[in-house]
Formats: sequence, structure tokens, C-alpha cells
Amino acid sequence: MALASACSFSGSNLAISRTTASGGDKGVMFSVLVTLGFSGVLWWIAGSGAGIFQSLSAQEVTGILWFAIAGISAMVFGRTLLYQSVRRLGVLRASAVKRLNPFFSVLLAALILHETITGPDMAGIVLIAIGFGLLIYERMSHAAPIAQASTGAGGGPAAVATRLPAAAYVVGVLAALSYAFAYVTRKIGLGYLPDPALGTFISAATGLVVFCLLGLFSSRHRANLAGIFRHLDRWIVLSAVLVSSGQILLFAALAYESVSTVVMIASLEVFVSMFLSVVVFRLELRPGLPVILSAVFATMGVVLVAGG
Repeated sequence: MALASACSFSGSNLAISRTTASGGDKGVMFSVLVTLGFSGVLWWIAGSGAGIFQSLSAQEVTGILWFAIAGISAMVFGRTLLYQSVRRLGVLRASAVKRLNPFFSVLLAALILHETITGPDMAGIVLIAIGFGLLIYERMSHAAPIAQASTGAGGGPAAVATRLPAAAYVVGVLAALSYAFAYVTRKIGLGYLPDPALGTFISAATGLVVFCLLGLFSSRHRANLAGIFRHLDRWIVLSAVLVSSGQILLFAALAYESVSTVVMIASLEVFVSMFLSVVVFRLELRPGLPVILSAVFATMGVVLVAGG
């Protein structure tokens, strides 16, 4: 299930990279809606049912509030920034930058949850930082073009070299920070209400409510909400299904195996993305040595953080 999760996230990155021609918000709100539906069905199947809302204790209300905060961070900020990151950076670099999630998670857990940073944690943080530094080095190098998907002469995808703006990496970093904060707040929520399926459902529902509220004040968000189904294409639907499946499979894997093992397997996402994007679908040019080393260092860092 952990490997299937990594493949799902890799596939969602590929699909997101193809949503540039779609209208509206290019699938962010629809993906939240799909996550809401998936998690709601799983919550019901798990046997929790809607009865929990009939007699809520103060502890359960506190858990729901933390899940709601996690939803704003993950579903609104994280999901929006992730979609932008993949489209701006490409599949390979967005997957590598995504390895910053454990980097921020460990730091936030130490600051907010007062968790201890162990030796392996610190070593992992350093390796993840080195991996990100290699991406920045590649960005600053005059001989480091990136590849983005375009349409080839035969109508299929073709790799085209282009130069990345520095701001593109900022979006990816902010996406990782948003998800890391969501991980920490979701962990706090699970301490009060230990129901992952319900937590995911509340987070997705909160994200959807926030998007609706934004529509009251922003014409752009209002138009995106009105066109949430009108702008659908196969890439938006596929990306929404895959990103939701990846999250659910990751949670399911944690029920059968240790966190360190699951995170280590899930970290293979960056290499699966590299294989699919470069070898199978040829959406991007073959990455240079800095990008490959960045993926290796970042993954080694994640493994150390998980083991620590």
C-alpha cells in the first residue's frame, strides 16, 4: 500500500503537470471535493457513522477544531501551492522539493509539540537541506535548463528546455511548509479524536467551506466554484483521484507497518516520478547530476528522519 501510495502521488504529479490548459483553478477545488467523498465513504465503512456528532464531548470538539485547522493548511494552502509547484517546477523538481515536508515537520514538531530532535533527525535534516541546496545550485547554473511538457509535431508531449524563475521554488517550499504544519496539527487532533478517516473528512470539508467563503469576497474564487464541474477534463479528474488515493493508501499503510518503513517506501515517489516523466511518457528532459543527487540526498534524509 505504501508503494501504491508513492505511485499514486507520482501519477498525480504527472496529471497535474498536464492541467495547464484547463480552465478555472485547474482542479484544486475538485480534488478537495474528491478527497471529501473518498474519506467520507471510508469513515462510514469503518463503522464510525454519523452518530458521533449526536453527543460530542469537549475532547472530541477540540479534536475536530484541530482537524479543521489542518484542513485549512493542507486542503487550501497546501493543495493550491502543490498544484502550482508541479506546473511551475515540473514533475521531477516538484517531487524533490516535496521532500522538504519532513524537514519542516521535524522542526515544527519540536517547536509546537516539544518533541526531541535526535541525532538521526538532525542528520536527515542536513541531508534534505543539501538536496534542496543542489536544486538551487542547478537553478543558478547557466548550464541548467529544465524541461516542461509541450506538444510535439505529432500531437504528443515533447520535452522543451526553459529557464526557471527563482519564485517557482518559493511556491514549492511554501507547499511543503503548509503540509508539514497540517501533519503536526492533524497529529494533535488525533490525540483528542483518534479517527484518521474522520479527520481527513473534516479537513476536506473545512477546505471546501473556506473556498466557498472566499467566493463571497473574490470574483476569481466565485468563478472557480461556479465552474468546478464545467472545467473538468481527464487530467483534472485523474489528478484528483490519484492525489486522494495516495493520501488514503498512505494512511492505510500506517495501520500495518511502522511509520519509518512507510515513509521510507513512500519516499520512492521522487524516483517513480523520474522514471515515469523521463522514460515512460517523455514529458521532461533527462535530469542532470544535481537533480539526481538532490533526489538521492533528500530521500536518504527522509529515511533518517523516519528512523529517528
